[in-house]
Amino acid sequence: MAPGTRIILAILGVTSAGLALCAALVFGSLDRVALRTAEANVDFLLTQLRDTIEANAGLGLPLADVRVVQDLIERAKATDPQVVAVEVFSPDGVSLFNTDRGSIGEAISSAWQTAVRYRVEHERWRVEEFGNIVVGQIIRNDFGEPIGHLAITVSGEARAALARNVLAGLGWRALWVVPAALLAVLIVSVVLLDLSGRPLRKLAERLAAQDAPTGDTALPVRYLAGADGVRLSVDRAVSDFDRATAEVLKVDESDDRDEA
Repeated sequence: MAPGTRIILAILGVTSAGLALCAALVFGSLDRVALRTAEANVDFLLTQLRDTIEANAGLGLPLADVRVVQDLIERAKATDPQVVAVEVFSPDGVSLFNTDRGSIGEAISSAWQTAVRYRVEHERWRVEEFGNIVVGQIIRNDFGEPIGHLAITVSGEARAALARNVLAGLGWRALWVVPAALLAVLIVSVVLLDLSGRPLRKLAERLAAQDAPTGDTALPVRYLAGADGVRLSVDRAVSDFDRATAEVLKVDESDDRDEA
C-alpha cells in the first residue's frame, strides 16, 4: 500500500471517530433536554394539582371529603399520555383518591412509605417502581400542616421511547451527514497530498531525464533504481581511484629511472 493511501485512510479513520464522538455528544444533549422537558411537565402538573387540592381543602373540609379531587386527578391523567396513574393518599399511607379506583382504601407500598419517611423537607420524593417513575409531593392545609400526599406515576417506557425517537432522528441525519463529511475530507486530503508531493515528483522526473556518463560500465540513470545506482557510483569511484593510483606509481618509476 502506497504511503499516500495510508495517510488518507488514517485521516478518514480519525474523521470517522470524531464524527462518532460528536454524534454521541449530540445524542446525550438531546436526551437530557428531552428528559428535562418531561420532568418540567411533571413538575407543572404536580404543582397545579397540589395548589388546586390545597385550595379546596383550605375551606375546612377534611381531605377525604373533597370529592372534586377524584375528577381533578382523572383529568390530569387524561391530558398527559406519559402519566400512568395519579394518587392522593393520607399521611398514614392509605389511598384516598386514585385513577385506579380499585386501589382506593388500600395502603401504599413499602417503597413509597420509605421515600416519604426519608424525604428532604419541602422537597419532592421519587421512587422507581416496575420500570416506572413515581414523583410525590406533600399536601398542606392553610396552617401548613400536612394533610396528605399527591403522587404521579410516569411511564418509564415513554422515556425509553423518547430516547429511541431521538436516536432514530439522529441516525437519519447521520446517513447523509457522515458520507458527505468523509467525501469532503477525502477530496481535501487527496488535493493536499498532491500539492505537497508535486515538488518531489518534479525532482524525480528531472533525475530520471538525465543519463549517466558514457563508458563501458555506464548506464543511463533512468534505468537505475535505488541501490543499483549507488553501487554503480561506488564502482566508478573505486575505478577512478585505482587509475589515479596507477598513474602516480608510473610517475614515481619514471623519476627513479631518471635518477639512476
